[in-house]
Amino acid sequence: MAALFAGTLMVGAAIGVAGTLLPALVKRELPVGADLMTGVYTMALCLGGALGAGLSIPLADALGGWSAGLASWALLALLALVAWRVLMPHHDDALTVPGGGSTRELLSQPLAWQVMVLMGSQSSLAYIVFGWLPTLLVARGYSESEAGWMMGASVMVQLVSALSAPWLARLGSDQRPALLIMLGLVGMGFWLLLQAPDVWRWPSVVLLGLGQGGCFSLALTLIVLRTATSRLAGQLSGLVQGGGYTLAAMGPLAIGVMLQFEVGLSLLTLVLLGIVATSMGFALLAGRNRRLEVDDAGRLVTR
Repeated sequence: MAALFAGTLMVGAAIGVAGTLLPALVKRELPVGADLMTGVYTMALCLGGALGAGLSIPLADALGGWSAGLASWALLALLALVAWRVLMPHHDDALTVPGGGSTRELLSQPLAWQVMVLMGSQSSLAYIVFGWLPTLLVARGYSESEAGWMMGASVMVQLVSALSAPWLARLGSDQRPALLIMLGLVGMGFWLLLQAPDVWRWPSVVLLGLGQGGCFSLALTLIVLRTATSRLAGQLSGLVQGGGYTLAAMGPLAIGVMLQFEVGLSLLTLVLLGIVATSMGFALLAGRNRRLEVDDAGRLVTR
């Protein structure tokens, strides 16, 4: 049991560090196409999550147990390590970007908080889907098997919008229209899935998946678009993902408590739409054409 918890903490810490550093890496290596590259690796994240959910049980059956099945995923980490050493450029200290802009200064910038709350609120909806959507669908009257297939289909659809949403965001001077479209799809998907007649169940699954894949991709894209340098992108990424995911964890907890008190689907739907509305409000702020920069005096400013 001690090894199980220790391994869980190691994996979680590694994912947290890697996920935080990825936007800064993209900003440094591909500054011109950083938004599109963010969409590519967001699609890879969605695909990895879908494969993990779909293959873990078959792997456990094939390898004779759940522990061997889960441990086999370490081969992917080994493959990534080899690819990192062989294919990635490695800069020396002379090529690091200029400093400036402390974490304390970052915390004083409203733009940083706006991006963080947007990340947290839209991620909260994703965690609710992963944690509770099958339960909500069973409460709606679907079988457990159908509920599982519906959630799996929604996750797979995310691949399309995760890659295409950054292209959509390039059509305007800021990202507000793209964010509002994606969040609108999420809201429509939830409402149709939980309140509309059964004939709408598969269209609503598609709408929900398209919206959530696009929201996640755009939220990560904002980290690179709202910063002038890779160093600032790394700092903002730490704040946005650390604070945002902490905030996001409150969503599935709240839904779980409401389900324990046997709250009806109508009220649960209103809560979900309320989270969508909150995300839309912060999307109007975080999606504006603003950027964090270090001025000539070494101070962090928003321009």
